[in-house]
Amino acid sequence: MARSPEEIFTGIGGQPNSCSLNEYCSWARHLRSIASCRFLVFGVGRDSVAWREVNLGNPTLFLENNKDWISKIAAEIGQEHIRSVRYEQSYEDWEKVSFSADRVVSPAMDNPPFDGSWDCAFVDAPWGPTFGRHQSTHAATLAVKPGGLIAIHDCEREREQTVCRVLLEGRGYNLLEEVERLRIYQAPR
Repeated sequence: MARSPEEIFTGIGGQPNSCSLNEYCSWARHLRSIASCRFLVFGVGRDSVAWREVNLGNPTLFLENNKDWISKIAAEIGQEHIRSVRYEQSYEDWEKVSFSADRVVSPAMDNPPFDGSWDCAFVDAPWGPTFGRHQSTHAATLAVKPGGLIAIHDCEREREQTVCRVLLEGRGYNLLEEVERLRIYQAPR
């Protein structure tokens, strides 16, 4: 019998730089509502093992820019589930082009999985005060299929609010649910 999201995320939710238990459980319920869910996660961390369990038996791929975190989490979930990504456009550089949606630079990586075949994407990286989440959110919009879901965390911050407004709402994504600092959007069909 599969464990409930509450059972999976108890002990993880609410830790520093993590989602709350309510945020985790809300997003997990959306994932589990999709049969054979292909799940793309921007960022690895204490919750990576839990996300693999939530989406057990289905493809889950993590993209991470921090080599130390890649090594640490690869030991727990396997290197084959994590790919290295490079963020090369700072939020300030994007701001200089007036937050133009067509001037966002996709994250750099070998064979990027931004192919419109993913059911869900979770944007929880890069870490807040580094590059900003405009690149990972833009890549998520390229990665998910029509009607797919994108969740973005830390939406209490002005930067993430701008990212949501310009790159999701400005592209016709519908806000399905907002739980504390997490927003869940659905791609246009």
